Amino acid sequence: MQDVRHDQWILSLPIGLGYTIDITQTLTALAAAGLPAGVEAFDRLRFDDGRTAFLATPDPTTTISDSDGAAGRVDDVILLPGGSEGGVLSLVRRYPDLVVVNGKRGRVWADGRQVSGTSMQREATPGWRTVFAIARSIVQHGGGTHAIADRIGLPFEEVRAAMPTLGAHVFHTPIGWEASDRLALVDWALAAYPGYGGVRTCWHRHDTIDEQADELIALGGVMSDRWAAHQSGVLVAPDRLTAFFAEHPNLAALGYEPASANDATVKVVIPQDTTVLGSAEGCCADDFITAHVLYEDSWVAANTDAVNGLRQLLHFRSDLAHDLRWHPNNNSSGNDGGVG
Repeated sequence: MQDVRHDQWILSLPIGLGYTIDITQTLTALAAAGLPAGVEAFDRLRFDDGRTAFLATPDPTTTISDSDGAAGRVDDVILLPGGSEGGVLSLVRRYPDLVVVNGKRGRVWADGRQVSGTSMQREATPGWRTVFAIARSIVQHGGGTHAIADRIGLPFEEVRAAMPTLGAHVFHTPIGWEASDRLALVDWALAAYPGYGGVRTCWHRHDTIDEQADELIALGGVMSDRWAAHQSGVLVAPDRLTAFFAEHPNLAALGYEPASANDATVKVVIPQDTTVLGSAEGCCADDFITAHVLYEDSWVAANTDAVNGLRQLLHFRSDLAHDLRWHPNNNSSGNDGGVG
């Protein structure tokens, strides 16, 4: 081994020679994407057009910054073993010269976009975003199908088609839909929600979180994370901010610098679940979404306490809103609420 290390000049052997990876699926996915390549060395591929590619497996939860040497990388192929793609996909947006391959799922990204493979949409469970948005709306607001559609920002037909998925967990009344067990549906919407998905980028700027939140709100962002939980009255330090946008703002022009996930003051997410934007409560995502953002880092004790605080708040609001809807002075028996 030492002789090989001393004499080799093509390969860059890792300590202990590393571990082997079966890249058959990667080569198949590249060929399907119109980017056929062959193995040149243990960590190199060569495309038919002459380009070479280095095989890498970066931490999918970390955003590579220029200080990490990403600016000097060209024609890289990043191997994704599977699992979460969101963190790594932020690289595609920032470095369109990268080629990202998920061989397991047959997906290939190049030139800053997905060029081959199945969509990231959940084809197996169509309408899952709508189902969770409906559940969140019903336990907090009740109301008929038209009212729910208006509240979550989705077409009436889409909401009506997804409603049967909730089955016996909801029922309709003269004033609209209600949850059969409000607290149970709150807990289900919190625990079963599969996440907002999409693409995340991480940024840092030397200003207070409040100043950064105000600026991002003015740009049309929907705030979440500890900052939003604090706005809802949960006792947690408002020292982290996640901002949802329909389109990524130009943060570099605002003085932000790319950062790692641990050093970021702001994380910008372009969500796969667009109901996160449509069902926002003022400048903040609804508390269900904020609880999910916090739960993703639930190994931090403060975040666990914040999630529990949001859960208790959602239970209280659900009961209070239900009592107000059905108060005798609310003329609840004479309004059909748009049931349909």
